[in-house]
Amino acid sequence: MFTSHRTLALSALIAACASSVNAHMQMSWPYPLHSTFNPKTPEDAKDYSMTSPLITDGVYPCKGFINNPSGSPYMDSVVTWKAGQTVNVTMAGTATHRGGSCQFSMSYDQGATWNVIQSYIGGCMTDSATIDVALPSEAPSGEALFAWTWFNNAGNREMYMNCAAVTVTNGGSGLSGPTPFVANANVNECKTIEGVDVVFPNPGAVIHYGGSYTSSRPTTPAGFSGSNCVGPGASALPDKTAASSAAVPSSEAPSPTVQTSTAAATSSPVVNEHAVSTSEASATTTAVTSDVVPTDRPVSTTATATASAITSTSTSLNGKTLVKVCRRKSKRSLEIRRSRMVGSHGNSWAGVW
Repeated sequence: MFTSHRTLALSALIAACASSVNAHMQMSWPYPLHSTFNPKTPEDAKDYSMTSPLITDGVYPCKGFINNPSGSPYMDSVVTWKAGQTVNVTMAGTATHRGGSCQFSMSYDQGATWNVIQSYIGGCMTDSATIDVALPSEAPSGEALFAWTWFNNAGNREMYMNCAAVTVTNGGSGLSGPTPFVANANVNECKTIEGVDVVFPNPGAVIHYGGSYTSSRPTTPAGFSGSNCVGPGASALPDKTAASSAAVPSSEAPSPTVQTSTAAATSSPVVNEHAVSTSEASATTTAVTSDVVPTDRPVSTTATATASAITSTSTSLNGKTLVKVCRRKSKRSLEIRRSRMVGSHGNSWAGVW
């Protein structure tokens, strides 16, 4: 059987569209603001570049989406959690960039301030595409933003952030976790170091070690340069702000709950800020897949990955139509990015839920 040039071109175009959607990683549950996975998100509000990092596709925090106008159903809370329970967070995408480190944080004031509730130091998303996050019993009842921030090990120095609107019940008196680590976002001088998993200066009370840090479990901040690595208007703890800082004495900080990944370490960690990375120049991407369906996630037959939707309908589309589809997605993503840049940090987000 012969394959025509037209068929080959169409196949290449489909692959290009799919790769633009699934490159890098994104939080697929709970549904982030403007997520293509959320069946309530209308077509003209979908962010087809959800996997892109901050700066190139949105500002800190939350890619600028918290500046959006209120009254949109797709901005409503997507899940209700009880304080103290362990929740499932799932990731989608194929480019894990050799993992790295990530944090989960919550905000009750529309993104003005954040509290870290759990840190993954090394192995984020390479150990598993489904991550268990312990919701503190102290988390207050009410509506909140739940954020995932990720600093990849290999590739460009970037920061990824997705935020979801959630509701907390059976809550406590309030969160007291540290401010999340921020770097590579043009809001401070902090930059991460390629090939080194970030050891967060202030990881919070619950820490999970994975990847290259599975056995060593370091506590000295590493993998970045700069100091006071937090978002605009926030302050880091004074004695743990830089990669060269000493650890906070136990009298000044509660003993963290340390969890260790069962995945074997793949390399020896580099913990010196000025060390030369021993990672290869070109990183191989590892596909991450998961068949786990979180118990708190609604099963929807309408919410499907965009790339899958494009592939499944490709047989009924000719090359000309598909070009229009891709252009429409790209144009819409550009419009969303431009609209986000208009708002500034601190704009009112009242009534979003």
